[in-house]
Amino acid sequence: MTRERGDLLVGADGIRSTVREQFLPRVQPVYAGYVAWRAVLDEARVPREAHRDIFELYTFCQPEGEQLLGYPVPGHDGDTVAGRRRYNIVWYRPADSVALDDMCTDASGRLHSGGIAPSLIRDAVLAAVKADAEALLAPQLAEIFLRSEIFFQPIFDLESPALAFGRVALIGDAAFVVRPHVGAGATKAAIDAMVLADCVGGRDMAGGLGRFESVQLPFGRDMVALSRQQGAYLSAQLKPVAQRRGDEWHREVAALLYAHGTRSDQIGEIVAARGLDAYF
Repeated sequence: MTRERGDLLVGADGIRSTVREQFLPRVQPVYAGYVAWRAVLDEARVPREAHRDIFELYTFCQPEGEQLLGYPVPGHDGDTVAGRRRYNIVWYRPADSVALDDMCTDASGRLHSGGIAPSLIRDAVLAAVKADAEALLAPQLAEIFLRSEIFFQPIFDLESPALAFGRVALIGDAAFVVRPHVGAGATKAAIDAMVLADCVGGRDMAGGLGRFESVQLPFGRDMVALSRQQGAYLSAQLKPVAQRRGDEWHREVAALLYAHGTRSDQIGEIVAARGLDAYF
């Protein structure tokens, strides 16, 4: 064990933050009711017909109660040269807490609460999702998914009621966890860091942390609310049918396309409303 002294401790240690745990032990990630299966395949391994049909496109596939996105991403070391890129799939699938515990239980019977390492996912779990891919997905997407190394992540969100504690500050996922639909986790963390740096740049540490908290608390809450709104259809699949409302019942493709096409604008509106334009 080592000890260090400093003027400020910044808790930027993610969703399972040990810094947050010391000050807000009751604040825990909230499971959203669905998981994201992820698959990435090197462009050279994408079947020729699938490459021709969808590789250059941002592709959506909507099995009932589910949602899949597919799109090209840079290859190893950020390579964007044609032929050396990769294709990325994110497939959101509802799973209640019982199903999630089963998925997160390894072959020895050990439960990995909150998420399991890809190498420990049981063969039966992988076989089941691959069978579903063949049955439910467009054939081009199914081929890519089946050729990929696949894993899943449970989707959580989290809201901290405070961000400053004496000379300690929380930023990034240690402070607020936003579902991936808005694609802004890194942006949110960067804005947190820049605002914190500006606020504590003077000699008044307590006042600076107070200013940081007053700005970033509402910003974080707004971002979490936006991500929950965009994931409401998926979370609602665990509700009794009679209790679903509006987009929870059935999400039209047009609504999905609109949400993705305008998410940068929506984030920009939150940033502007909180006076953070200079950081965006």
